[in-house]
Amino acid sequence: MRLTLVPLDSAPTPLVKKVAARLRRIVPWTIKTSPSLTCQPCGNQQGQVDAREVLHLLPDGEWHNMLTIGITDYDLVVPGMDFVYGHAMPERRTGVVSLHRLRSVSGAPAARQKTLLERACKEVLHEAGHVLDLVHCHDFTCVMHYSQTLHDTDAKRCAFCPRCLTDLSRMPENVDPNR
Repeated sequence: MRLTLVPLDSAPTPLVKKVAARLRRIVPWTIKTSPSLTCQPCGNQQGQVDAREVLHLLPDGEWHNMLTIGITDYDLVVPGMDFVYGHAMPERRTGVVSLHRLRSVSGAPAARQKTLLERACKEVLHEAGHVLDLVHCHDFTCVMHYSQTLHDTDAKRCAFCPRCLTDLSRMPENVDPNR
């Protein structure tokens, strides 16, 4: 599996690189970061951006085993929801994660950065799971558990549960014929 993380607009590239480094220790995937991409989508009256619009600005994953996840500072929304931490388009092999609501407002700066990194890692892995056709999990400690609040995000681990790992292992791997 190959996962490319793309910093979008003002998303801090150093944080995106730390997310990639942390995920390399968690999942047996090739994880790289790409240069920052300028997308500047249109926002609504509340200043929120439709996550689907951002997803259409990301490059598609070319093969089944190639995923692209954008990381943005925009406050994301999809119809029917007040906000989302992230969103995925499995058919395009892409996802997007917003840092906007993952930031902690209390604590020392170093602690806030550590919390943001951990939350971002969980949400990136969660959206990658959706790109790979995983659904929300009932195990509240699984990274695929639905996060309605930051408490939900903080309570889960940055790892797939055994059931989700089994589901992932059953998925076909398309291989680049040029490799």
